Amino acid sequence: MEVQCIGRIKSSFSEPANPEEMRKAISVIVVNEEYEDGLYRIEENKHIQVIFYFDRSEGYELIAERRVGGVKGVFASRTPGRPSPIGVTVAELIERRGRELVVKGLDALDETPVIDIKPYVPAFDMSSKEGTENI
Repeated sequence: MEVQCIGRIKSSFSEPANPEEMRKAISVIVVNEEYEDGLYRIEENKHIQVIFYFDRSEGYELIAERRVGGVKGVFASRTPGRPSPIGVTVAELIERRGRELVVKGLDALDETPVIDIKPYVPAFDMSSKEGTENI
């Protein structure tokens, strides 16, 4: 398996914090120069999926008390402690500035490696028919 770091997140959060508070903040995704052309027309999307690597996560528990919902399995929660420490968040795309994406709603720490970015398209990403206007 091969995974590339395509960029880094710039955030005011350098330490883990309440995810609800983190999602209120503005963050910037800085895409590596060699991948900038891959951002062509991304600003046509209102929301993007950001896939990132929990590089500061240490270990995991298959079943544990979670911050929300009590005792759950790791795959039934959004905990950063995972067998494959990968996070996915849908963020509002506010602005593109060259190879920088200004976003709101991202719950990742400063300098977190970004693995991928995809447009969020409700018609593809949800089971309902809502959101077909972006296809």
